[in-house]
Amino acid sequence: MPDKNSKNISKVSFHNKDNAELLKKIYDENKETLRKIKELIEPIQKKYKIDFSDLIKIKELSPEIPISIFNKKLSSLETIVKYLKENLGLTYHDIALLTGRDERNIWHTYNESLKKHNKRLEGNDPKISIPVSIIKNTKLSVLESIVWYLIKTNNLGYSEISKLLCRDAKTVWTCYKRALKKNDRK
Repeated sequence: MPDKNSKNISKVSFHNKDNAELLKKIYDENKETLRKIKELIEPIQKKYKIDFSDLIKIKELSPEIPISIFNKKLSSLETIVKYLKENLGLTYHDIALLTGRDERNIWHTYNESLKKHNKRLEGNDPKISIPVSIIKNTKLSVLESIVWYLIKTNNLGYSEISKLLCRDAKTVWTCYKRALKKNDRK
């Protein structure tokens, strides 16, 4: 479980002179990028009357799951719950809120995952990640949601997804076809 203060390690305080100089250097080296970022976020800030720190909080509300943690032993939901509990240190209540599921279901899912895979999940390739928020739509199964997301946002094929998720390509194809039908009904 990560240390509660680990998020603060990378933050730099700019209250003293040395750090203020570092901040100026970072700004000078990245003026154009920072201008573009400001241009992108201003409409959101104006529309919702929020500041930059609120935008950062919004991003933190939907943690991302590295695709590399999926394995053959655990179901997709077991994998996600186990990762959120052990790697991100979230409570059953928080996981339930993020996933749109009952807290008792999350507790049960986590305990089942421990029976099947008692070691901590290690995500070794953060190139592709899945926002937890995509599984909140319970009209789709967890696997259907993941497959739908990977096809629509990463333009991956069935065989690529099957390797990433440690599932059969036919299963991935079936999940996508089911997701297509369910999404057409909306």
